[in-house]
Amino acid sequence: MKEIISLTRLFINESLGVSLFFYNQKYNKKEFYKQLFTLIIVPVALIPAYFMYISVMTATYFGLSMINQSSVFLSIGYIIATVLILVFGVMYVLSEFYFSDNIEELIPLPISQRKLIVAKFFSILAFEYIFAGLIFIPVLVIYGIGQGMGPLYGLLAFFVFLTIPVLPLSLVTAVIMFIMQSASLKGRKDMIQIVFVFLGVAAIFGLQIWFSSQLGSGDEVDFQLLMNTMLTSNEGFLNIIGYIMPSSFLMAWALNKITLMSFAWVAVLLGITFFSCALMVAIGERVYIKSIVSGKVIKKGKRLSGDARSKALTRKSHGAMAIFIMDLRLLMRTPVYFFNNISVVIIAPLCILLSFSFIEIPADDLQGIQNFFREMPVLVNFLLIAFFIFFGGTTATTATTFSREGKTSWLTRMIPVTAKDQILGRTGVAVLIQSLGIVFSIIAVQFFFPLALSTLLLTIILGLLGSLPILLFGLFMDMNRPLLNWDNPQKAIKNNMNVVITLFVGMAYTGLLIGISGLLGYFVNALLGYGLFTVISLGFSVVFYQVISKRLEVEMLNFE
Repeated sequence: MKEIISLTRLFINESLGVSLFFYNQKYNKKEFYKQLFTLIIVPVALIPAYFMYISVMTATYFGLSMINQSSVFLSIGYIIATVLILVFGVMYVLSEFYFSDNIEELIPLPISQRKLIVAKFFSILAFEYIFAGLIFIPVLVIYGIGQGMGPLYGLLAFFVFLTIPVLPLSLVTAVIMFIMQSASLKGRKDMIQIVFVFLGVAAIFGLQIWFSSQLGSGDEVDFQLLMNTMLTSNEGFLNIIGYIMPSSFLMAWALNKITLMSFAWVAVLLGITFFSCALMVAIGERVYIKSIVSGKVIKKGKRLSGDARSKALTRKSHGAMAIFIMDLRLLMRTPVYFFNNISVVIIAPLCILLSFSFIEIPADDLQGIQNFFREMPVLVNFLLIAFFIFFGGTTATTATTFSREGKTSWLTRMIPVTAKDQILGRTGVAVLIQSLGIVFSIIAVQFFFPLALSTLLLTIILGLLGSLPILLFGLFMDMNRPLLNWDNPQKAIKNNMNVVITLFVGMAYTGLLIGISGLLGYFVNALLGYGLFTVISLGFSVVFYQVISKRLEVEMLNFE
């Protein structure tokens, strides 16, 4: 057990960079204050969103209580926490078990597979318990206070809480280990990680489709009958929720009403959790090391002939295009970078398509919306422009462009390209990703609300133009304070304060720009609104471009 505890502490230390934090405190004050600033500002920035979540859950409880459905409240919170743990847990499991640098150093040591697997799993659980606590503890507190529960409820709720991250993570870890050991997947782990993440997202959308199908196909009478059926039974919603996540039944039976059977249900839930964890360890002992070794086997590419090899080595491309291809390849072949930068252009349009698919819009309302589009073109155009800027403002592409290279950033400094090429190449990748999001969104919208060609051209051009200052600001931030010292690619994005700063500054900038230009275009003249938007966007873009081009070479020489 001591070895497991020591290994768990080692893995947590490595993930958080605790040793580096205290080292910087003594020997590198500049980096220490950067880390300290990040540790303070990120939780502070998330406080408003967290209070909003608590407010929403409180309102949900009172709303369910009013319709005699309070018993389903805990199940809703349980499912929210479980689904989020599953989606984000896939990334953590793959990163810790298969993509961390320590695995090759630990395999030769006299450490049993079981201890190694359990320690890695515990290190993931340490973070997931914090996440689960933030999501589910408010739900338990709100329900306990609302229902006037006593100390026994608190005790049982504690044991139920202990099972929340363990059950889904142990099952998904077992599945990942089993799949990753397959001989047909050798050398393709990056692609597998991307597939797993998008399968998790697909599962969420599938859940939405299934739940919507349970509520009817859009027929008003059927929907009303179903709602009446659920409202007449306090178990109506609970049964539907239970089909989505069967373990939520045990949790609900244990905590909704405290009886002697509550202890039995908690014991059953703990037993299932322990069994799933034991199953994961048993599978891991059989396949984990095998999957690590098999993953080192890389399929050989096609052997080039002498002429083809000479042509490939002597091929020369423009400096900006070389940077563009280099940065794009880095995004595509690293799953964490791919998901955090490119997934939004797929998920956001998909949300639009699915949302409208399950909304039955009457002919009169549809005609009213189309009339609104024709009568308020300026307002509609600026709303579309704001949505298109969203893809540029939320991407971390430029805000992590140097950070993603990590300790290999010295290669970038050796490439004989100008600062102009660096700016154009790196910004071009972000513009490409944003353009894909715009195209997919237009395709989704066109199914329901066909837009005129003039509207599309105007909003696309201004949307791309309006996002340029945000993208260049992100490049400016990462140029001045790149996060290069990381041992896991997740840290280059998730621990990078440049992403948070760029996001908040971009949101504020977009709100002011759209607000001022839109009001001017709506109340005064449309051309004046579009003109002011263009002038401001071009002005900030030129300023950032000039500042970056003058300082880029000097800043890159200072990269550490």
